[in-house]
Amino acid sequence: MLSGQVPPARQLETFHIQPIVDLRTNRVCGGELLWRPDGLPPSREALDALDEDPVINLKVGQDAFIFALRFLSRSQSPVWLSVNLSCRFIGSGKSFFRPISQAVDDLDALRRQVGKRLVIEVVEKGVAGHKETDFINELSNLHTIAVDDFGVGEAPLSHMLSFNYSKVKVDRSIVSHCDSDLYRQRFLHWLVGGCQGIGVDVCAEGIETESEAAFLRRLGVEQGQGWLWSKALPPEQFEALCQPRESVSQSLSRLLETSPS
Repeated sequence: MLSGQVPPARQLETFHIQPIVDLRTNRVCGGELLWRPDGLPPSREALDALDEDPVINLKVGQDAFIFALRFLSRSQSPVWLSVNLSCRFIGSGKSFFRPISQAVDDLDALRRQVGKRLVIEVVEKGVAGHKETDFINELSNLHTIAVDDFGVGEAPLSHMLSFNYSKVKVDRSIVSHCDSDLYRQRFLHWLVGGCQGIGVDVCAEGIETESEAAFLRRLGVEQGQGWLWSKALPPEQFEALCQPRESVSQSLSRLLETSPS
């Protein structure tokens, strides 16, 4: 795909949602919006284009933002959605919001309605610049900010002192085998204690075993995400998990039994 060439709109508007579970109640509390062109995980070529091409990157981010706003505005549950924004190309945010405001009627009112149920995931190295930091802090006035992929970034922790966030997502490379790896356990104990001290929630990514989930639960990690519960699902299937009285284990087992392989 050539630089600057935008994939068809049909592709950019296709998203799946991976459930995120409250480890204390074992219920779905939120979901992460993931780009799924043609309903399938993107190819390596498509991921490289998404990471490197500013036109494609911004377009996918804008479509995800619009999708999340509309999904949350019609949802009757308290479940939230997170979208990934790359600050590498976002600058002051003006070019990001311009097409969104054209596509969404009364954008300000819709954003206020959705409020903190819209979670913006950013990596710490992407908010080092003043323009990017100011934009993220502006978003935090209405929405929740999460630091994504914590534990694998190359940016110093001091970057995290300059913007307002209330959630940290621990990368799967740290979470994997945390039930048996002493180094990972020490790192997570330090991280969870620090986050609790400043009132920041912790979400562990890439949980694949019940043993990992049990360790994280004992440690005080609030939320979990991973194939232990579910891969990313089409929006209508994710919506079925958002019923407040159903546990994720009950609803997921029933849903997956009826899903095509």
